[in-house]
Order: sequence, then structure tokens, then C-alpha cells
Amino acid sequence: MKKNITAIVVTWNSQELVPGLARTIKDIEPLCDIVISDNASGDTTVEAVRKMIPGARIIRNSRNGGFGYGNNKGIEISDTEYILLLNSDASILRSSLEKLINTLENNPDAAGVQPLIRLWKWPLVTLSAGAAMTEYGYGYDFDFMHFQPFPDNETVEVPCLTAALSLFRTEALRRAEGFDENIFMYFEDIDLSLRLTGFGYRLLLEPAAEAQHMMGASSSRIQAEKWELQSSTYLTRKFLGGNSCRLPDYWRRTELRTRISCMLKRRPWLWRLAALRKVRNMDIEHVSLPREFLMKLLAPRPLRMPHPRSNSIPGEYFPTSHVSAGPGWQGRKTDICGFGCLDVPSRSGVLTLSLRSCNIPGSAAIWSDKGCLARVFLNGCRKREIKTEIAGGIMKLYLVPDRAEQIIELENVTYTDR
Repeated sequence: MKKNITAIVVTWNSQELVPGLARTIKDIEPLCDIVISDNASGDTTVEAVRKMIPGARIIRNSRNGGFGYGNNKGIEISDTEYILLLNSDASILRSSLEKLINTLENNPDAAGVQPLIRLWKWPLVTLSAGAAMTEYGYGYDFDFMHFQPFPDNETVEVPCLTAALSLFRTEALRRAEGFDENIFMYFEDIDLSLRLTGFGYRLLLEPAAEAQHMMGASSSRIQAEKWELQSSTYLTRKFLGGNSCRLPDYWRRTELRTRISCMLKRRPWLWRLAALRKVRNMDIEHVSLPREFLMKLLAPRPLRMPHPRSNSIPGEYFPTSHVSAGPGWQGRKTDICGFGCLDVPSRSGVLTLSLRSCNIPGSAAIWSDKGCLARVFLNGCRKREIKTEIAGGIMKLYLVPDRAEQIIELENVTYTDR
């Protein structure tokens, strides 16, 4: 039976990610042809793919032309009705992929749909619920690093989709001529989404389908900042710069203030000049979008804006308790994300946390994927204990203040077997 989805995975020096990718592919392969587009990896990625994903068709690109370039190579050879863009560090179950197919079948005017994407191994933390762009050309994911135990279940229209994991109609991608290869890395999915919108397509979020994505597995943050600056400049010129594709005055003023701030704080800034030089010299064709859509795209969303990337500290806070820290901590304090994750033993037991509020009074709770397990009120700097029984098999817990601005310090942890 001919499959109606081609799953395209772009790899580059991704050998450590191949085992996890192989597990994902094994589950969805009954629905998908698999294409691995390798951007001239210098490690054993291709050999690992051949061994662990034997049914995949491998494209060995002669160079690393970027994420969009790699995907375009896969799109060129796809002959299925749908294309699944799948990062090598992302995962989706067959049942969720089937929900995405149903959503597109029920919405013939939609070019693509994405699932609700959660943080790898932490299923109550959202990484993407759709995407949008700022007036400075920066793409961002709705609800990035938000603790969300009860997401909405209704299919909704969103301005943009993430290419980390989304399902598209092949005809729509071909009409848009795939990704813009002038964008090497980051925000190429924003560009694609906006061009699809310009053709009159809708883009959807299907929260009933969930997936997982690692955070920061593709590149270092230093390199990522350079690519993000180049991509955001390019998108600003292309979509917000008018027919002349000129950078708006507000953009130029903000960039100047950023450089002055870096100089005063003795932070590197010359790299910004080098990163922008190439983009400013490009010949860019303006893409006109409806004013109403642009206003919606650029609208302030204070409750949906991304939280900063959280530290994930390896090792154990309290070795004798066998409880270790996950994302969300700055030292032993909850950070701006507003929660801290804890890995606990898989065996049943009793967890006791010794806490105090560092700034304002308020309550805090321990959550698992089963719901809220316990809650305690913290008044000032006074130390309090919160205790809860943990059923066997529950390994992921979240310490969450009920007030987002509250910072909680974790002073001690004990875990006693039942």
C-alpha cells in the first residue's frame, strides 16, 4: 500500500541523536516513507542511520547548506500527499501523527498543522504551541518553557508553524518553492509560514496531538545568536521593509542602542557588524501581506511570550535522596520560568521538600502528570516542608509557585521508600 506521508529529517553531525530518532521512525514508519537529508556530516551519522533506520532513503548532500537547504532536497524527491518535517531531536507517536492527518483532511484550506510540542521527557512543559514574529523579525514559539498541565484541546489557527515538527501538504510546499535558502538556520519556518499565508492558506495547531523536542540540541547558543540576528534582519527587510526592503528606522535605532549597551558593559559587539553585513547586501524581494494579518502577527502577547532558555543542571542536588534537578533552576532557586523540575526514583516512596520563599509570600505545589499532589503556603523567608506520597513509576515532578513572580529556594530533599 502506498504511503501518503514523507517524513523528512535533516541531519548534520547527529550521530548521538540517531538512536532516539530510530525509535520515533519505527513507530511512524507504517504511515511514512522516510527520507534522511544529510548535510555533509563529518561524523558517523550516515552509517548510524543505515544501521538503525534501514528503510530510510538517504540523501548525501555535498555541503552543509543549512536547515532549509536540507529540507528542500527532501521535498524535491517526495511524491506523497503530505510531508512531515521532523527534527532529528524531536519525536511523535503514530497516534498523534494520525490526528494531524485528520486535522488537515477536515480543513482543506490549511497548508499545515503542528502538534503541541512538549519539552523532551518533561510532558507538562510546552516548547511550542504555534509561532509568530516580532516587529524586529525574531520568530518565537508560543508558550516556550511554560508549565501547562491543562492545555486547550480545540484546533486553532496560528500565524506560523515550527519546522521542528509539523505536517504540510506537499502541494502547498511546492507552491511556495520550499524553504528560502538565504536563511541558513533559524526562523526559516517563520518565513515559509508567512509566504504560505500570502498564498491564502491557513496554519493550524492541533493540541490533541502531542510531540516532544529537545532544547538546544542542534547548535550552541553563541552560534545560534549570530544566526538568529542574520535571520531576523532578513525577515524584517523581506516582510516589514516595504517595496524597497529597507530596514525600518525603529529597527536601526534599536540596533544602535544594543551596540552602545554592549560597549558600555564591555561585551563583544563587533560580531554583530559582521553578521549583518551579508544580509544588508542581499537582493531581497518584498513579500506583501495583508495589513490585518500583520497586525495580528506582530500583536503583543504578554501571556504567550517565550521564557528564557532554562538551565538544566546534570547530576544530583541531594545525592543521598536520589533526587536530581531537571530544567527550571538557577542554583537551588526556581528561575524566571516559574517552576523547577525534579527527577525522582521510579520506585514508590515519600518525597519531602524543605522550602522557603525568597521574595513574596504565596503557595507552591508539587505536580506530576497525574495532577497536583500537594501544596504548601510559604510566608516570607520562613522554612516550610511539603510532603507527598509518590506512586511507583512516577519519575518526573514539578515544583511550581502559584504566583509566577514568586521565587522559591529548595533547601533540602529526602526520599523515603515505602
